Amino acid sequence: MTRILVAGDWHLGTYSAPGQERLALAFLRQAADRGDSVILNGDIFEGLFEPVARAERAHPAVSALIAELAAAGVLRRTEGNHDPGTGAARIVLEHPPVGRVLVAHGHQVDPVHDSGIGNFGDGISRRFGRLSLVRGAASVAEAFVAGTLASRVDRMYRRRCLAMVERAGCALGVFGHNHRRHLASGDAYANAGRLRRARLEYLVLDASGAALRDFTASGDAAGARAAS
Repeated sequence: MTRILVAGDWHLGTYSAPGQERLALAFLRQAADRGDSVILNGDIFEGLFEPVARAERAHPAVSALIAELAAAGVLRRTEGNHDPGTGAARIVLEHPPVGRVLVAHGHQVDPVHDSGIGNFGDGISRRFGRLSLVRGAASVAEAFVAGTLASRVDRMYRRRCLAMVERAGCALGVFGHNHRRHLASGDAYANAGRLRRARLEYLVLDASGAALRDFTASGDAAGARAAS
């Protein structure tokens, strides 16, 4: 059975931390070498604070490898709110150990993103995100939400994601967007995580079911596994 790797929220751009491109490249090359199938689940390149094309040009090796694997039929993409139009809104898989699996970035059902304040903030970021002051203000706003409203927003986001899973008739939904990885036995909501400074978080679907894993400079490390 071909393994399916789901990863997203890399946010590669001109402001990426050193080493993140190397992790992304190594992850994709290892997947290709092992014969894995890859789904990049939105926000791969940073298109909110700068044009997506500029972010892609800052990482030509990653862009080229993504295109090569997509042309070979072993890589698919969904779109995120930072890279709209780069892939499908959602992908549905038939994976017998788990059942029917929905993969979507999830921003469509984020209560903050789907609000007047969220739309206003995105508009400012897209227009003036090249300015360090604007990027700093966005980070402060994100930290404020995370510190004061995170649990409430996350509960609402989870409910909306689960509603998407139910409407699609799926047993599991794999999301991203809020950067909070999650996988639990019997839970239909999962989050694959993000690309951090020293590790790339992802979810794997294999013969044993679903599992969270970390990819680092020294290779793979196992994380949580949900029962099949």
